[in-house]
Amino acid sequence: MNRKMPIFTFIIVFLLILFLRLVNIFQKENGLGHPLIMIFITIIVSIIVVFIEYRIDKNYNDNKLNYDNIDFFRYIFSIIIIILHMRPFLETSNQLDLAFNNIVSRICVPFFFVVTGYFVAKKEKDNPNYIKKYIKSMMPLYLTWCLIYLPIILVSAYSYLPQISSYISMIKIPVYLLVPLSIILIPIALIIVLLYTGTYYHLWYFPAVMLSLFVLSKWKKRWKIKYLLVISFILLLFGATETYYGFLPSSIKDWLSYYYNLFFTTRNFLFFGLFYVVMGYWIGNRKKLYSNHSFLKLIVCVFLLIAEALILQGTERLNSNILLSCVPLVYYLFLSAIYMDTIFDFSFKKRFRILSKYYYLIHPLIIFIFQFVFINNMNLIWNFLNVIVVVLVTHFASVIIIKLKVKHPNIYV
Repeated sequence: MNRKMPIFTFIIVFLLILFLRLVNIFQKENGLGHPLIMIFITIIVSIIVVFIEYRIDKNYNDNKLNYDNIDFFRYIFSIIIIILHMRPFLETSNQLDLAFNNIVSRICVPFFFVVTGYFVAKKEKDNPNYIKKYIKSMMPLYLTWCLIYLPIILVSAYSYLPQISSYISMIKIPVYLLVPLSIILIPIALIIVLLYTGTYYHLWYFPAVMLSLFVLSKWKKRWKIKYLLVISFILLLFGATETYYGFLPSSIKDWLSYYYNLFFTTRNFLFFGLFYVVMGYWIGNRKKLYSNHSFLKLIVCVFLLIAEALILQGTERLNSNILLSCVPLVYYLFLSAIYMDTIFDFSFKKRFRILSKYYYLIHPLIIFIFQFVFINNMNLIWNFLNVIVVVLVTHFASVIIIKLKVKHPNIYV
């Protein structure tokens, strides 16, 4: 490690701490804004960063890749997504809700995409047809869970029947045309749903992965991956218009309205998933998987994400799915994680990967049941207790399904 690294790290960390002071996160009132406290925090954080950077450099020189950390982050991020979908801070603290909903949780799905792309690239070296095999293995799982969530979406849609009836009467479609139109349009709508959103709000991830890998497999047969990386980043910039909507001139908003009135969101494979899957695939094909000072860069990117969220606070947004600072953040998080020492070393870590998958699949069902049961008593139950109960029930349900899969490996759940 370069001898100037500790001094350089101290300067960077101090500037980041100063940033927290300028945006009033560190205040004299809470004790963190005192100059001596700020210097003390800077020293402690700098020592930790330098030590981690030293271990990353050593593991890189020893060619030691640590995939256990990737599984650990996937597991933690799956829990973060559960908390995100419950929004426990919404009624208690706007600051915490902003920090969790628009900062912390926005890292999770891009990280999942990158990990998928990376390991597909690695597996493809042993099996050139791995992408095709992976998509085929994913489709039954996806369709099974679409069927599982179909009754829930139908129950939810039942409450909107008056609005649907009102809309039909407003557009004045003759009754005798409703049946043939339904026969034609329902299958088309079903295909669009399966390719775009899935039958429930979290299932969009699966067609996003499969379609991204499909495009990737076709592209790489003719052109270089780095060109697709550039094109998909441009598409990501279009996707980010829903986040930066308030900064756009009215003429561009008018043009974008045609898209958003039809598709509602850019949270899909083309404007979101494709870039991160291609990034992961590109990383997996690199000969030198390394970047100097990756952990320090990761910390800087975390502060860039905080700054981006603060800039966006109070502006008009259609959603906050795509934050541009997540691009370098997820990149350096992946590089740091893969060369860091094992974060947790115990036997349970082997189940992180499979548990994170089922946490993601099951938790909306548990949330729906929980909210349905306690629909008249939600104000009597502490929000954080709700989260703990949902996470625990999700965990036990995941364990049951995993054990069921061991006994009956041919079932698609």
